[in-house]
Amino acid sequence: MGFIGIDLGGTQLRVAVADDRGRLCTVVREPTQAARGRDHVIDRIVAAVKEALRKEQTSPRRIRALGIGLPGPVDPAAGLVISPANLPGFRNVPLNRILTRATGIPSYLHHDAHLAALGEHRRGAARGASDMIYVTVSTGIGAGLLLRGELYAGAHGIAGEVGHIVVQRDGPLCTCGNRGCLEAIASGTGIARAARELAPGAPGSALYRLDHPHAEDVARGARAGDELANAILENAGSYLGLAMGTLVNLFNPQLIVLGGSVIKTGNLLLGPMRRSMIASSWKASRRGLRIVRPALGDDAGLIGAVEFARLRARHAPQA
Repeated sequence: MGFIGIDLGGTQLRVAVADDRGRLCTVVREPTQAARGRDHVIDRIVAAVKEALRKEQTSPRRIRALGIGLPGPVDPAAGLVISPANLPGFRNVPLNRILTRATGIPSYLHHDAHLAALGEHRRGAARGASDMIYVTVSTGIGAGLLLRGELYAGAHGIAGEVGHIVVQRDGPLCTCGNRGCLEAIASGTGIARAARELAPGAPGSALYRLDHPHAEDVARGARAGDELANAILENAGSYLGLAMGTLVNLFNPQLIVLGGSVIKTGNLLLGPMRRSMIASSWKASRRGLRIVRPALGDDAGLIGAVEFARLRARHAPQA
């Protein structure tokens, strides 16, 4: 008997078949093609599950449960995808029920950042930590929490939306409609926005010569000593640290795992982040705190989806 884990993003869909111990055996990768709409994406998920089973030479009858992580907001208890920004058409979609019917496998969804936290807790950098937070800083910013060894999703599965902590009153407009959210400032999207707004006034910067600078361009410029690029990362890191300090004060974690493409920028971002976090958190709250990089890399969410399937199978009512 085995399990299936799915990591569904706006760009890529990954499906894994795992053995009874949760070890990945076969992985299928496909473009999500999210712009083609909800029904097309669901068809691609089902087709990828069937392809993974075919490659593993097994059948749905041999799979105990399927776990799927995807961007929030989602309601895990109700099995609903509520309205993720990068999956057009997914509004109040009963994905658990749809996938269970289409595959014949009991299916369970959760927020992707929460499942990445679960993956790192069970198989990666957070093993042995009873209270930990996984923060991902990429196109957006999200977090997953494990408290006393258990996933914490909140009343409606939306806990961990650290990207929507307001850190700058009257700051830049966020996709959620508020102003000054952390995600609007410190995410890859926010860093790119700052570069586009500030570069026209800085003819001495390498960013000035780019029509549409991205976060990667800012990181590259900062490494080369570009003053504007360094200032943008300093600002982003400082606000990220402010939010991290809030998390530390609220949850008193043993461990924070920092993942996502923007974190790969390194100390140009993380240095200001650490200084700001220390300045904005209580010393007693961060006593013994460790901040580490993910051990599972980009597979954290996929492995977490498998672990979630295993968890749900253990608690499923016996026939």
